[in-house]
Amino acid sequence: MQAWQRERPDVDVSSIGIITPVWRLGAIVMDHRARVLVALGLEQSHLDVLATLRRSGEPYRLTAGELSRRCRVTAGATTQRVQAMETLGWVERVREEPDRRTVHVQLTPQGLARLDGVFAEVMAGDEALLAGLSQPQRTALEDLLRVWLDGLEDSGPSLRPGAVSGP
Repeated sequence: MQAWQRERPDVDVSSIGIITPVWRLGAIVMDHRARVLVALGLEQSHLDVLATLRRSGEPYRLTAGELSRRCRVTAGATTQRVQAMETLGWVERVREEPDRRTVHVQLTPQGLARLDGVFAEVMAGDEALLAGLSQPQRTALEDLLRVWLDGLEDSGPSLRPGAVSGP
């Protein structure tokens, strides 16, 4: 940041003090989570679907559209995930009676067992990343991140993932 202040004193570079550490933390967190999941024989996209369905409560099912929205992925990505996980026996598509037009994605007993079998280990891996923070620091960080994230998400589509803006 000091080098940029020296080289471009006409530009406010103070955001570097926040954005760069967040960016680096994101990379570390993603790498660590990926290593934990590889050790458990699971992909992040599978964990995302399994956990989203599990959090929905019994009977652990959502429409494909709702699953896409909650996982923050496209309908196409959801279709690919669901197809792969159907092959593994972790989810199934269930048509709603009586007209059968509405399709739900539902955890199978095998999918529920798979998630419940790895969930504690995934959380322990995440917890290891936070070990250097005291509880007050964790609470303060969580509060600040929530305020920042809420503000960005409320700003409209231009600041959401996948949006392109600028010249």
